[in-house]
Amino acid sequence: MILSRLATLLLLGSALVLPPAQAEGPTPEQLHKFGQEFCFKCHGAQKQKGDFNFETTLEHIDVAKNRKDWEKIAELLESGEMPPDDKPQPPDKDRQALIQWIDAQLSGAEAGPGRVTLRRLNREEYHNTIRDLLAVDVNTSEDFPADETAYGFDTIADALSLPPLLMEKYLDSADKVMTKALAGAEQGPPSKTLRGRQFSEHGDDVRGLDDGSMGFYREGEAVTNVGFPADGDYTLRVKAVGEQAGPEPPRIAVSIDGQKVGEIAVKASGTPALYEVKTAAKGGSHQLALAYLNNYKDENNPDPKMRGDRNAFVSSVEVVGPAHLRKDMPESFKRIFTKLPQPGEEAKVARELIGNFAAKAYRRPVTADEVERLAKLADAAMADKAPFTEAVGVAIQAAISSPTFLFRWEMDPAAMKPGEVRNLGDYEVASRLSFFLWSSVPDQELTDLAAKGELLKNDNVRKQAERMLKDWRAGAFVRNFSSQWLQIRAIDEVNIDEKKFPQYTWQLREAMKEESRLFFDAIVHENRSIYDLLEANFTFVNQRLAELYGLPDVKGDKFQRVTLPAGSPRGGVLGQAAVMVATAMPTRTSPVIRGKWVLEQLLGTPPPPPPANVPPLEATKVDKDAPLRVRLEQHRQNPDCAVCHAKIDPVGFALENFDPIGQWRTQEGNNPIDTSGTLPNGKKIAGLADLKQYVKGEKFARNLAQKMLTYALGRGLNRGDKAAVDTIMAQLKKDDYKITSLIESIVVSDPFLKRQRDVAAR
Repeated sequence: MILSRLATLLLLGSALVLPPAQAEGPTPEQLHKFGQEFCFKCHGAQKQKGDFNFETTLEHIDVAKNRKDWEKIAELLESGEMPPDDKPQPPDKDRQALIQWIDAQLSGAEAGPGRVTLRRLNREEYHNTIRDLLAVDVNTSEDFPADETAYGFDTIADALSLPPLLMEKYLDSADKVMTKALAGAEQGPPSKTLRGRQFSEHGDDVRGLDDGSMGFYREGEAVTNVGFPADGDYTLRVKAVGEQAGPEPPRIAVSIDGQKVGEIAVKASGTPALYEVKTAAKGGSHQLALAYLNNYKDENNPDPKMRGDRNAFVSSVEVVGPAHLRKDMPESFKRIFTKLPQPGEEAKVARELIGNFAAKAYRRPVTADEVERLAKLADAAMADKAPFTEAVGVAIQAAISSPTFLFRWEMDPAAMKPGEVRNLGDYEVASRLSFFLWSSVPDQELTDLAAKGELLKNDNVRKQAERMLKDWRAGAFVRNFSSQWLQIRAIDEVNIDEKKFPQYTWQLREAMKEESRLFFDAIVHENRSIYDLLEANFTFVNQRLAELYGLPDVKGDKFQRVTLPAGSPRGGVLGQAAVMVATAMPTRTSPVIRGKWVLEQLLGTPPPPPPANVPPLEATKVDKDAPLRVRLEQHRQNPDCAVCHAKIDPVGFALENFDPIGQWRTQEGNNPIDTSGTLPNGKKIAGLADLKQYVKGEKFARNLAQKMLTYALGRGLNRGDKAAVDTIMAQLKKDDYKITSLIESIVVSDPFLKRQRDVAAR
């Protein structure tokens, strides 16, 4: 059996403590006896408080195979929730010993850095990646369905599926992205067109005509000066038509500075046609000349085909080239086209450009086969007469529609065995870093370090995290992590009653969100203590929010940093309106929701879900004119609710001075606000200040570390991650709880830098 003799002795009430290494398991009969004595009345076949059945758990004693239940047992013992306060309690040293034993078993079952499922880019990551690769903004918030969340975040791999509808959105988005990327871009080398009449006539029988063309009636020459913008290869496109007579068509020589560079035979009659001459030329001003070479006239020839007067007419000459990039091209164009091809090099340059882009988009070096598959799409487009830039755009569009782009791949070697652990490679760590801190692709500095194999050396991972946090792109981490950890995103889903709270406008709601974002940003960029999240003496407000808070001397829509007066309730997240609205009901506050929020989001000790048969407060028979505290007391007469409410309500009532939109109040209607309460440990609290002191401590720090690690890894944590969290916490404490210490400790942790192959992998 997996359970040790230590567990048996503890379960049977013995104070004898043995080292886990000497442990042997109890018999099923002994465990069942313990369950009957301590557990089954509330967690057995007849009743399952918190949806937990210990009888079922004892049917699967193997910790490794029934990990979730044993994790729950350990958590309940650790929190002191079980056994309940009114039941016999084991000695504390025995409780701790049992927790440690379960931890040891779970850590053994979960040894290693954990496994992350193949992870799709979420909406934010897709938006930022397209922005950074192509300088194109896509509206993912409206065009894409909302991402599913797990463990409180939308970065969790297991929740980021790819339904057919979303794949259609990706394909449609890729088309729109490339349309925007190429809009206004040069579709080939620059050109200038010279009308025939712009040439000077050399000879009486060479003259400009009223239709703008140049007529050649006898051998002669037409010349003009033209500026060639740079050294390079040029194409001269001569648009001409001939009056055909004699044995051959009219022939025109093309010269630059007196040197013949080509000759055309003008076979067109009636409608002008284009004839091309390719040449190399130096940049600068040059003389361009057209010379008619083979005049012919025979009005009396008996052969009708030979009879007539041969003449040539040039409508225009287009000077095309050289193939180079204009400085004023759109940024989106320059992100792809770092060069343009010379004539005949289109296929070669297309492969170079596609390969460079694919390496950035795929976040790793690309193979020749990968480039060739994309390049063949460009070849096909060019064969169908598409311009070079459009053809390459077809290949880029395919790249940003591919699973290689849409998913974050960490490919294990074929020889790697299930459960085996490996160090992540430089490119994989670069990708983890950039998506954690920027929600986007690695930049050039990260990529260069990875290419040299130096990212994982010389403490460069930590150094890069420090650099990246100072970059503007770190705003994605600030916004995404803080809004999800604090559940501020939920503010948009709370339909505050406009009649009851007319001042609650969409502008005020957005100001509330901006305050929280700017506040968390300041904590990160000023490298403050994580405890400043609870009790900072400053915040950010504009006039609307300042009026709600009763802060004077703030005018206009622009946000200002303000130092709060002593005793202000606004210091820290527990005083921010965004949090209060996100945890409120449309017409009233909810101490239950707010209490649960504090326990879950700040302390990491979520209460179990309520029984399914408990109606909401509004649906119960309570005195609607009584204070909310009294109504809730009447509401929770159900004994199944009392245990959890004893833990939730005192915390929630401590925040009752804040109304549903975060205004400070001392009365609710005609009733004074009572914020006092007694916590399950017997400690009394009397309001916000006491609540902050209760929350401030190691539980808060550890919970924040666990939440941030979850966000960074894209998976939920388990007891096997406890050692890594302990290491992070030790460093955090050593560094006076500075928030950058937390972030940097995460990026150098084993779960972040290593990967374990799934035990089910084949």
